[in-house]
Parts: sequence; C-alpha cells; structure tokens
Amino acid sequence: MKKILIIMAMEAEAMPIIEKLGLKKLPINEKLHSCFPRYRGEYEGNDIIISLNGKSKEYGVDRIGTEYAALNTQSAIIEFFPDLIINAGTCGAFSADANIADIITTDQPAMYHDHRVPIEGFAEFARGHYPTIHRPEYFEGVDFKLGVVTTGSSLDMPQIDEEHIRNNKGMAKEMECASVAAAAQLHGIDFFPIKSVTDLIDVEVDNVEQFLENLNKASAKLGETLIQVLKNISN
Repeated sequence: MKKILIIMAMEAEAMPIIEKLGLKKLPINEKLHSCFPRYRGEYEGNDIIISLNGKSKEYGVDRIGTEYAALNTQSAIIEFFPDLIINAGTCGAFSADANIADIITTDQPAMYHDHRVPIEGFAEFARGHYPTIHRPEYFEGVDFKLGVVTTGSSLDMPQIDEEHIRNNKGMAKEMECASVAAAAQLHGIDFFPIKSVTDLIDVEVDNVEQFLENLNKASAKLGETLIQVLKNISN
C-alpha cells in the first residue's frame, strides 16, 4: 500500500474530490498544533490523505499562496511521512499553450518567477529548481499537457513576472507548487503537480474575472483527473 499525500489550497477545489473518494476528516493533531484540515481514507488499495491549507481566521478566506503551502506540506510530512506527494490545484496559462480547464503537469523542476535576488548563487537558489517526477503511466487515459509549472505570490502578472515566466519557459502560473516541491525535496519524497487552467494570463479579460468564472469548470476537471491518476497509480 502506497501512502499518498495530496496538498490543496482551496476548499472549493478539494471538497468534491474528498466526497468522491469517501475520505473522513481527521481530528486535529494536538502534538503538532496543526491548523490544517486533513482527510484520510483508502482508495484503490492506497492510503490517501488530502491536506488543505485551511481558512484564515481573520479574513475567512482560503489560505492560498506559498507560505501556507510550505507550512501545510511540512506539517503533513512530519505527521504522515508519505511515499508520494501531489499538489493538486488550479493555474493560469498563456493562451498559446492551453485552454480553460486543460490539465498541466510537468517533467521539469518547479521554480519561482517572483524570487529575484541578483547575486551570484542566491539568484539560482531563489528561483528554486525543485525536483519533480513524471510517470507517463500515472496519466494513462488522461488528456494533459506537459510544461514548466512556475510559482509566485500574486494572481496578477506584472511585466517583470511575465518576463521571468517566459524566460523559465513557464506553462502553468500558480501559487503553491514550488513551495510544496521544496518541502518534498527536503525529505526526499517524490512529488508532482496536477494543475487545471482557470485563466488565460495574456488576454484582455481580467484574470480575477476569468478565475471566478471558470473555477467550477476547472475544479471539476481537476477532480476527474486526480481520481484517474490515483487509479493509475494503484494499477
């Protein structure tokens, strides 16, 4: 039995998947002082754990972004020490590369596009280059695209971010992957992302408007894909 940890940022993306997999909510681990909602169960012969970034007590919204993705992943690794980590979520993409609800994964290192430290050594460290794995058999029967997943801390895309994304040959622009990959690397655990496109980052329509309009469609495709991938891993 393989123990698979799935890190997700948004409750709206995660709950339909949790329900389809029949996972049960776990009690808070008092020893870890963990504030991350976690769900667990067996699916297709494997031990599945979905760990969410949780909600902000101050603002009542999902704790999206790099900081809580790293904290969530590190805490979950300490609690469960999984065999495999998947970061499932949504992303933006360039219109030449993808359409709304397309699935993107990678066979390249995960990196940041907004960590800019122009000092020798620190520049490459800041960008990340965290390892990922790609197993084609995991995606059998899935329509997906293969490209670089690049992480930042903002939904919008100022010109300097776009320059770095294009220089990195980025396909998926999102807010968690590199942080999850960094924690996985620290512990020597295999990792890969699954991302579904909510917005096209180079069109005139506002990114926020696109994201809100397409979230349900992209989340449905994400859930469908993740479940197929979990079946394939079991096989």
